[in-house]
Amino acid sequence: MGSGETTAAGATNHIFPTHRRFRQLSAELHCLYGVPIQHLPRSSTGSHHHNLRASKGVKLHPFARSRVYDLRQHHQSSFWGPFECDGSQNVDWEKVEGLIVILAYNIQRFADRCSVHNSALIPPWDKPFVGVTPHGLSSISPKIERPIHLPLDSRDPYNVTGVWMRVVCFLDYRELFTFNFSEDQPLASQPRPPLDTEEALRFIVIKLHTTRIEEPGKDDGQGLPVVHFKGVSTSALPPVDPNANSKIRGTVKLTPQGEVRWTTFSVFHGEERWRSEGIQIGGRRCARGIIGFWFDKDFDPYGPAGPTAFWKVSDDPEEESFNMETV
Repeated sequence: MGSGETTAAGATNHIFPTHRRFRQLSAELHCLYGVPIQHLPRSSTGSHHHNLRASKGVKLHPFARSRVYDLRQHHQSSFWGPFECDGSQNVDWEKVEGLIVILAYNIQRFADRCSVHNSALIPPWDKPFVGVTPHGLSSISPKIERPIHLPLDSRDPYNVTGVWMRVVCFLDYRELFTFNFSEDQPLASQPRPPLDTEEALRFIVIKLHTTRIEEPGKDDGQGLPVVHFKGVSTSALPPVDPNANSKIRGTVKLTPQGEVRWTTFSVFHGEERWRSEGIQIGGRRCARGIIGFWFDKDFDPYGPAGPTAFWKVSDDPEEESFNMETV
């Protein structure tokens, strides 16, 4: 944004880009810290910009929800993911912060209602800074120069192969459509109003294995290769959900800035249906997991779309020790 940004009071704010930078740094720190904040203390400052830090002593999740489900942010230049809307692949940490707030809020509501005891369902952001150090996942590939004859898993710098727990949230589509396309819409430069409602929540087990490793493309970060993977996803809670049972494929690679970007496709009867774009909090092999958006693979501007996250629970893709019946 330029230096001539206008505040709600009509004055020109010549230092807004600096303020925005501070907000991004604060949001990134919140994402790394974990333990998502659900209420904010009262503040004497605020603007019309969509700033979770401008809320005045209110619940945070309605403001986060209004940002997460604002379909205006989903377009080609943001890759429909948690990125800036300029084609750079720079992570928009305020988007990621909103995603974590909503996911954590819904998981906590579910846990409170169902008395969850299964550790596989507990996301790895419930303790400060846990899982954000490199190589936080259990297995570490050997560091060997020119590992020509090593198996794929040993050459995979991201440690993809294994079992992952995925969580998906979504609004009722009629509510999503009304929120984004009703007649009473804000100006393009203004945020949507807070959305205090309830979402559906799904837990999905995904089992992945590495299938191919190749050199990065010209638009990728050049420090590590691109890893392709395939697998299957199975509904965990609820135990029966036809939208959760599918094959899955995708890639892991670096962005030009060095963030770890995960892309997945859900494949039903040979046809791709859902796609997700996310980033791994803390970097490669960090146990904190991947946070991002799921959406229609054809980038439908009318949605649906929503938050998703997944984290690793086992390096063994055949692991069955976390019995989903023991909730």
